[in-house]
Amino acid sequence: MHVALIPDGNRRWARKHNLSLEEAYKKGIEHFGDFLKWSHEFGVNEVTVWAMSYDNYVKRSKEEISTLLKLFKYFYDYVSKKKDELYQQYPVLKSTQIRFIGKWDLLPWEYQEIIKYVHRETHGDFKINFLLIYSGRIEILEAAKKLPENATEQDLIDNLMLKDFPDLVIRTGGHIRTSGFLPIQSEYSEWYFVEELWPDFSKEKYMEILEDFKKRERKFGK
Repeated sequence: MHVALIPDGNRRWARKHNLSLEEAYKKGIEHFGDFLKWSHEFGVNEVTVWAMSYDNYVKRSKEEISTLLKLFKYFYDYVSKKKDELYQQYPVLKSTQIRFIGKWDLLPWEYQEIIKYVHRETHGDFKINFLLIYSGRIEILEAAKKLPENATEQDLIDNLMLKDFPDLVIRTGGHIRTSGFLPIQSEYSEWYFVEELWPDFSKEKYMEILEDFKKRERKFGK
């Protein structure tokens, strides 16, 4: 089962708790570790998460982007140093394939090298896809550039950045919109929009969503 996630609401959570943006994002990243643990426990074998949109990267303040990149480096260093400890806390990480999907080639060289290293060194049956500097419009445009003459639908799918299609998509934070998230891959996904801000999203709410998902009849256009 493949679950996709839009973890929205970190900035609002920071204002609500009178915390800095860095503290809120750090909490959100740590909470994602819990989400992965729950996912594995519930039989999910692939998770796709929108880490940063293309629009966020090019339109938000340099200060906020700098904060996010600093946290990226902080958690990479932390995982590298505490790997054995994290394997005990989150056993699923031992057999996890991690991929970054999007225009991450726009990042500074240092971060690109980290991503390439992670791609080389992580393998396993449990998959985590981080959509980083991702836009559905850009994904389609990039795929279209590679299509042969008289391209088929399968040709388009073969040239997408993410070739796995999620069964369900969860968006936290109360906004009821897709924001260009995996427009082709989520065509027949079941969508869940929840009020909780991302750091407040609970295991119980996740269980509730998965139970409801089991009851839905998926017709895939039929």
